[in-house]
Amino acid sequence: MPTPEFDGKCAFALSLGPRNRAPAGKARLAMDIDGKTYYFFGAVPRFLFNLIPGSLQRAERHWAAG
Repeated sequence: MPTPEFDGKCAFALSLGPRNRAPAGKARLAMDIDGKTYYFFGAVPRFLFNLIPGSLQRAERHWAAG
């Protein structure tokens, strides 16, 4: 299994705020995007991550900000 991005934290939660508030994601809810694996806390956050434009970019910014 590939190593998840964001240390396995929920990518959708990271798209909404800082990394210290993001819960751990679940491997069974993983999604691959451009060869990278992202975990999600639940099915709804995973769905919303795909639905809301710019989610990945916001998650990356929040992760980089610490």
